[in-house]
Amino acid sequence: MEFPVLSQAELQGVAKALGDTDFGFTGTEIGQLLAQYGFVDTDPTITKHKRLYNSFCERCNREHSFNCIYMFIQKCMDPARGINGSESYEKRRFEVNKILMLKGIEVRDDGKFYKVEKAERLSEVERRTKDLKQKLYTYGAHSRVIACCKEELLVEDYFHAVQEAAKSICDRVREMCGLQLDGNELIQTAFSTKNPYIALNSLRTSTEQNQQNGFKEIILGIIHMVRNITAHELRIRWDINEKDAIDVLQQTSFVHRYLDECIVVKSNK
Repeated sequence: MEFPVLSQAELQGVAKALGDTDFGFTGTEIGQLLAQYGFVDTDPTITKHKRLYNSFCERCNREHSFNCIYMFIQKCMDPARGINGSESYEKRRFEVNKILMLKGIEVRDDGKFYKVEKAERLSEVERRTKDLKQKLYTYGAHSRVIACCKEELLVEDYFHAVQEAAKSICDRVREMCGLQLDGNELIQTAFSTKNPYIALNSLRTSTEQNQQNGFKEIILGIIHMVRNITAHELRIRWDINEKDAIDVLQQTSFVHRYLDECIVVKSNK
């Protein structure tokens, strides 16, 4: 990928996101990152974001290139950095992406850059993060789906919000029945018609058993289409636009509404 030039304001925006008082890196962490990736720590005594900005400028001026900045961002967004502080990690990534989207780029939770539709101004970036949630409220989406639509998950192509919603189904099934399984195995076991953990109805008649199987297949369809594709190699070739996101999220909302009415037959809790 060819990396575009960053303006002074954009470079400052990246520095502020990474050095934010609430969710940014600590002063010690910044010192370690700068040293590890070949940046001169021009003045360790000043505020964190100014310290980062000055170091960025020094190296960009020296190398006559902004590639070092993108490399630094990618190192900062290494998924391993989110293991023990996922909320701060996601907030940093969200704020950095608001700047990068002005250049038609975003960094996803695998720590890699992807091309996205270029935003023309920050207000457009912010609008994109809110529109989906507002439309879902209009459609009466289930609260579990709304909860998946955090701002940091609603950058441009709605990729992470849709993935999070699909994950929420498995999370809820585990909460209900206590099975420590995932994906296909979890749903097949939980909604078995012969030895169910969760039942849509009494399962006494063939019609009721067919309904149970149909509900199970709807869940599996969402998981197979969204979770599997977006979690592995095909996700780059399936960028999710707003219309696709609404369709999938409404399906997920439908599942959660039916789970509201389901009966827990037995539990491993």
